[in-house]
Amino acid sequence: MRDKRKSSKAGPVTGLGYSIKHQNPYFSFEFRQRLRILKELALIDIFGVDRKNRGAYVSQTKKLLIQFNRFWENYFNHNPTAGEVYQDDFLLVIEFGEIFYTNILEPGKVDVIVTPEFVDDLCDSVREREESLAEFIEEINVLENSDKYDIGQPQTGQDAPAALRVRRFPVFIEGIADQFFKIFKGYFDEQEQQPLLSLLTTNVSPKKKLLFNSNGNQLADAFKQLIEGNLIVSCNKAELESWIIEHFRYVSNGHAKSFTAGYLNGIVSSDAKICKSPILTVNMNSSGVILVPTARSKKGG
Repeated sequence: MRDKRKSSKAGPVTGLGYSIKHQNPYFSFEFRQRLRILKELALIDIFGVDRKNRGAYVSQTKKLLIQFNRFWENYFNHNPTAGEVYQDDFLLVIEFGEIFYTNILEPGKVDVIVTPEFVDDLCDSVREREESLAEFIEEINVLENSDKYDIGQPQTGQDAPAALRVRRFPVFIEGIADQFFKIFKGYFDEQEQQPLLSLLTTNVSPKKKLLFNSNGNQLADAFKQLIEGNLIVSCNKAELESWIIEHFRYVSNGHAKSFTAGYLNGIVSSDAKICKSPILTVNMNSSGVILVPTARSKKGG
């Protein structure tokens, strides 16, 4: 904890405040490297486990991802409106101490100042850990499959790989993709607008993830409105979230950041409160469905 200042009616107030910038991957190369090393050591450990027990370890690891979903849903439900201050019991309200083990924060304390800078660092740290865990699980699955189906090993009908699952993607109902693109393109650099159009209309994947130049919750909210309005068909919310992760990044505090499953699940698939700075609204009238852009704001919420 360090001394922090926050404004009040009586003027600036100084008190103890949290600071975890040393665990923010955008400010601490050491933290990012430590997570990478821990992941690699965990992979070595788990492949030293008997195959029969390995599946149980992997199942337990997957359960941890649910905790990230819970964190993001609580975060979005209790994140204050732009201009409002964070209450000092914010960590208690979002149940941080119940979701994660921590030895550097005291979620039960309500006399420690919670600043926007701290919350930004906290989200970046949680997001990096979630990505690391997801990569860990993915690498286990890849190694498991390559180990199980080595070239030259006979495969019985029982051991044969399961049929590939069809990956579904969002398809817009007639006229919506063009309306959406006209609003959406303003949040992307000019050189990315044509790849964006191809992605939205024909699902042609861009060479690299497209950068949404605003807060991630605004992009997620836009797609949530479309799928809940039945303007996106052919996929469910979970598939839509995976598609967004595969094709988009967003900007927060001057840094390009990746979406994570928990972050998107906390917006698209939950009953989290509506985004306070949406980029569009869906209006229906006698002429049909109209997507209406809202005033441009780079501050999500």
